[in-house]
Amino acid sequence: MAEVIERDVDPARYDKDFLLLLYREMVKQRTFDENLIRLLHEGKVSGFYHSGMGQEATGAGTCASLRDDDYILYDHRGCNQMIAKGVPLDKIYGDFMGRVCGTTCGLGAGIVHVAYPELGVLGQSGTLGACFVIAAGTGYAIKVKKTEQVCVCFFGDGTAARETFHGGMNWAGLYNLPIVFYCENNEYGISTHYTKAHALKENIADRADGYGIPGYVIDGNDVLLVYEVAKEAIERARSGGGPTFIEGKTFRYRGHFEGDPALYRDQAVVDEWMEKRDAIKNYRAKLIAAGAAAEAEFDAIDADVEKQTLDAIAAAEASPMPECTRIYEGIFVEGVV
Repeated sequence: MAEVIERDVDPARYDKDFLLLLYREMVKQRTFDENLIRLLHEGKVSGFYHSGMGQEATGAGTCASLRDDDYILYDHRGCNQMIAKGVPLDKIYGDFMGRVCGTTCGLGAGIVHVAYPELGVLGQSGTLGACFVIAAGTGYAIKVKKTEQVCVCFFGDGTAARETFHGGMNWAGLYNLPIVFYCENNEYGISTHYTKAHALKENIADRADGYGIPGYVIDGNDVLLVYEVAKEAIERARSGGGPTFIEGKTFRYRGHFEGDPALYRDQAVVDEWMEKRDAIKNYRAKLIAAGAAAEAEFDAIDADVEKQTLDAIAAAEASPMPECTRIYEGIFVEGVV
C-alpha cells in the first residue's frame, strides 16, 4: 500500500525568498489561467481549453526541485506545469493565438502541443496515456547516457486508467529508471468520478507496489508538502534510486473543458474546495500567520504578476501570424542521405 503522508510543514524551515517564490509561481499560473479564459470569451483564442485552476501547487511544488535540463511531460491541464518549469508566458499565449512567437512558431494547436526542449518541456502526445511510455523511453535514454537528469511525468486520475499506464510503470520499475510519476487526482476524469473508473477505491498510488515502486499519497494543495515529497523523489531518481509514484489529492475548479457546466458535480463540494482548501489562499494565510511575510508583500506580488501577464498577452498579440509556408517546415530533414 502507498504511504499516506500527512504533516504540517513549518514555513520557518525555509528562507523567505523561497517561500515567496512558491507563492509567485502559483499566482502566475492562476493569473495566466484567468486571462486565457477571458481571451477565449473575447474570441481571441480558439479551440478547447482545459483549465488547471485549483491545481497550482502541483507544478510550483514539484518543478522547484528540477534542473533546467530535467524533463517534464505535462498533462492536458499542464499550463501550470510548463509555467513552473519556466516557459515564458508570451510563448504559451502565442501558441494559443497561433502566433509565430509561440513555441510551435505559429502552428498553434493549444495546450497539448506546446514544447520547449531548451527547458526540458517535451510536449505531449495528442492521445492521453502516451505520456507513460514516452516517460519510460526518456528515463531509459537518461540511464544510457548517464546524464543524471530526471523525468517527471504528470497525469490525471482519468489517464491512470489507460493501459499504457501499466507498460510505462512496469518498464520504469524493471529498469530502475529516473522517473517521478505524479498523479494529479482531481477526482474527475471528464465527468466520471475516479472511484467509478478504478478498481482501487481509495488511492491510485497503491498500484505502485505492483511494480516495485515506492508510492505516496499527499495533499496536492499543500505546496510545501508537495515540494518536500517531490524533492525527495527527484533526488532519489537522480542518485540512481529509481522511480517514485506520487498521488496528489486535489480538485479542478472548472469543468472538464471551458464550456462544460460540470453539472455532474455537487456544488457544495466545489465550494468546499474553493473556500476552504484553495492552495493559494491557504498558503498565503499560513505564511502571514507564521510571520513569514506581510499582506502588503503578497499584494505587491499579485500586482507584479498581473502586469507581467498583461505584458505577455500584448507581446503575443503583437506577434504576426505565420506565413502559409510554415506548415511545410519541419517535415523533412535537409542534408541527410
